[in-house]
Amino acid sequence: MDAQTNSDAATNPELAVEHGVRRDPYATEPTAAAGQTSAGAAAGARAAGGACAAGGAHPDFVLGGTLTVRRLGFGTGGLVGPGYWGPRHADPARSLALLRRAVDRGVTLIDTADNYGPDVAEELVARALHPYPAGLVIATKGGVVRTGPDVWHVAGRPEHLHAMCDASLRRLRTDTIDLYQLHRLAPDVPMAEQLGTLVELQQAGKIRHIGLDSIDAAELARARELAPIASVQNRYNVLDRASEDVLELCERTGTAFLPWFPLGHGTLTGAPGTRTATPSPTPPSAADALTTIAVAHGATTGQIALAWLLHHSPALLPTPGTGSPDHLDENLAADRIALTEAELGLLDALGTPTG
Repeated sequence: MDAQTNSDAATNPELAVEHGVRRDPYATEPTAAAGQTSAGAAAGARAAGGACAAGGAHPDFVLGGTLTVRRLGFGTGGLVGPGYWGPRHADPARSLALLRRAVDRGVTLIDTADNYGPDVAEELVARALHPYPAGLVIATKGGVVRTGPDVWHVAGRPEHLHAMCDASLRRLRTDTIDLYQLHRLAPDVPMAEQLGTLVELQQAGKIRHIGLDSIDAAELARARELAPIASVQNRYNVLDRASEDVLELCERTGTAFLPWFPLGHGTLTGAPGTRTATPSPTPPSAADALTTIAVAHGATTGQIALAWLLHHSPALLPTPGTGSPDHLDENLAADRIALTEAELGLLDALGTPTG
C-alpha cells in the first residue's frame, strides 16, 4: 500500500454522494502522461500478461498523494498456513508463481505483514518480485509478534518498531517500504510514542507512508493529529459494516481504507477459510441476494461481494488473498462487474453497523 503525506480535507475534498453511491472527486482517471494507462488499456495489458498496468473498471486510487494503484490488490495472508503459521504450500514455487501472476494481471498493490508465517510472506514477496517493477506498491505491517498458530502479542515500544521495520526492509530487499502499517496499537504505549516512532522511520527514509490497522474513528482522528496517516485496515465487507464511521472519515480525508476479510473469510464465497477460527455462516437471506445478483452477471458470489466494495466507496481498496491461481483470476475480474443501482440498494440493505 501507499500512503499520503498530506491527508487534509483541503487537499483531498470530501466525497460527493450521487444516487446513494459515494463518488470520488479527488481520484483522477489515469493518463498516459502520468505514467498510467486508461482502464481499457490496462485491462488489455492484463489480458496480455503485462506487468503493473494499473486500471480496471473503477478509477485508480492515489495513495498518499504520490502512488497510484489499482483499487483491487492482492493480500498475502493466503500464502501462509492455518493460524497464519508457516507456509501454505510445501513447494514455495506455487506461491512465487501466484505472486507473479497477480502482477502480470495488473495488480499494483501487494499487502503483506511481518507476522504472516512469521516472515514467510515477506520473503515470498521478495523472492517472487524483486527487483520490483516500476509502479508496484508494497505494503507491510509491524507491531505484532506471532509465537504460534493464532498466537500473537502486540509490541509497540519504539525499539521494537525500529527493529521490526529494519527486519522487514531486509526481507523485502528494499531501502524504503512504500506503506508501513502499525498492525495494532499497543495499549501499554502512548499513541504519540508509537506514531512518533513511525514518523522517525519516515523521516529516515525507511518508510514512505504510515498506515494503521484495527482502529476506531476516534483513534483515527487522534492519530491524524500526530502523524500523516495514509491508510487504515479494518474488517469490513458487505455484511460487516461495524467500521462505517471509520470509512466515512477516510472518505472525508482522502485516506485509503483497506478492508480485511473482504470476503468474510470465505463465507461470502461459500468456501470458508481455514487459517483462523471458523467464522459465522452467511445468513440465508444474504446468500440468496448474493446468489441472485451473481447469476444475473454470470459471476460468483465472491465477485459480487468484491464488486460491491468497489462501488460502495472510492476509498475502499480490497486486497483479497488466495493460494489458488483460479481464485486469483476470479477475484481480479470483479472490478469489471457493473452493478445496477437496484442491485447496490439490495446489497446495501444486507449490512448492519454491528456486522
